[in-house]
Amino acid sequence: MGTDDRDDGRRDWPPPSAGPPSDAGLREAVTMLRRLRSGDLVFPSRERGGLVGEILREIEALGSKVLSERKSEDERIATLTHVVVQLAALNFDARAAISPANDKLDGIAAGLNMLREELQSSTVSRTYLDSVFASMADALVVVDAAGLVRTVNRATTELLGFNDRELVGKPVSTLFLEEHDPAQILALHGHEMQCLTKSGAVIEASVSTSPLKNGSTIEGFVCVLRDITDRKRAEEERMRLEEAIRAKNDLIRTMSTPLIPITDEIVVMPLVGTLDQERADQVIESLLRGIAKAQPRVAILDITAVPVVDADVASTLVRAAHAARLLGVDVVLTGLRAEVAKTLVDMGLDLPGVRTCSTLKSGIALSMNGKAQKAEAPRRSS
Repeated sequence: MGTDDRDDGRRDWPPPSAGPPSDAGLREAVTMLRRLRSGDLVFPSRERGGLVGEILREIEALGSKVLSERKSEDERIATLTHVVVQLAALNFDARAAISPANDKLDGIAAGLNMLREELQSSTVSRTYLDSVFASMADALVVVDAAGLVRTVNRATTELLGFNDRELVGKPVSTLFLEEHDPAQILALHGHEMQCLTKSGAVIEASVSTSPLKNGSTIEGFVCVLRDITDRKRAEEERMRLEEAIRAKNDLIRTMSTPLIPITDEIVVMPLVGTLDQERADQVIESLLRGIAKAQPRVAILDITAVPVVDADVASTLVRAAHAARLLGVDVVLTGLRAEVAKTLVDMGLDLPGVRTCSTLKSGIALSMNGKAQKAEAPRRSS
């Protein structure tokens, strides 16, 4: 081989117009070198051994090294990208690996690890939120903007009897006995509604909702269902008991202040036991109601069975007698004992128009005699 031939080969390869090799160009050059060594590509120089062969091997090794480093760098970038995605999803288990090279990618990895620690200390993790969501005693239903169930917690499945797959993707309105659109449900705050279970049973629930916002956009809402079936039953039972007690008390009051007709014109109200303010009002109410119904001429108030007649009892008797006389009825007070008379005198209470007797028997006789006297008066005048 002549000197001129070798110079021609060096001038023709590589081409003078080639600039700095790009990644693609470098790969193409390595490929061409490999083809040259295998004989698939003819080099312009006729000498293939010696210095030219050594240069070719060095260039090929350099190209392979560069490609290997670039592949490793791409893999590390992909790994760092994965760590960023995991941190954005609040998965703080992800950590960026740092190589012994301590290069620029290792600096980025160290920064990501520092960011991870900062976020972990100041942000509630997704796992923690999921744990809280699942362990809530109240039923929680997350609904999307279209009104479809996105997820539910364990309390919801236990309350309604459905599993997750049977609820997710269904309209939230199907949980209730009555049809409601999502906007109506979103406006509920402590409202009592009826829910349907999988078995068809109806349960009473207190329903409250809270919107899920992204800025000013409502992307759905969280619906809280609190089972109040037992409370409602207890309230209904309490109301029934209160009604029964009220009816019983009314019966007792009626029986304790009965207005007994002796004749068409004479009624007797025997008072038994202690008279407190409530029962005193009941005495007057029963007396006036009975007078309005029976239209008697005489009403006898018998206090024989009243153990103590104090100022309050005496005032009640005066009020009752005065109210009866305003309705045009004569009043006879029977069972009057010495201590009762003394109490009335000491209090300065007067019973104008009220006749008194020591016993009920004498009071009835007095009333009957008064009736006879009124019947005889017209005959004497004639």
